[in-house]
Amino acid sequence: MKQWFKQLSPRERRTLMIGAVALGGILGYFMLWTPFVTARTQLENIVAAQKATLHWMQTAAFEVQQLRQQSPPAHKASLLSLIDQSTLAQARQRIEPKGDSEVRVNFDEVNFTELMQWLGQLYNQHQVIVRTISIERLDSDDRVKVRLMLKM
Repeated sequence: MKQWFKQLSPRERRTLMIGAVALGGILGYFMLWTPFVTARTQLENIVAAQKATLHWMQTAAFEVQQLRQQSPPAHKASLLSLIDQSTLAQARQRIEPKGDSEVRVNFDEVNFTELMQWLGQLYNQHQVIVRTISIERLDSDDRVKVRLMLKM
């Protein structure tokens, strides 16, 4: 390669050298500089979006805190009376209180879909959570035998 390069005229050598430097510059620009600038711009956009989200979250948290302080304390009915007066009270059930905030409920036969809706309603309206649940499928469609431990 060196011998071939030495055989070229000085003008051709100079042209090849200038072309090699230009090619190196172009490759450096498109393979190194452009991806770096693009990645940096993307990261700046991500950081800006995250800062906006953080600002919104802080504002929303402050509003929630103010609303909690303004709202009157909720009247908490006993868990036993809530369950007794609920929509599934018509189903064959046995209710046993377990302390002040827990109740054991046994359904001999209940519609599974209605049960899930009832549990969702208890959670959404009264923050009643299911501590334990045991479900046995019965021969009838969508009918189950259930043992629950509910906690307020």
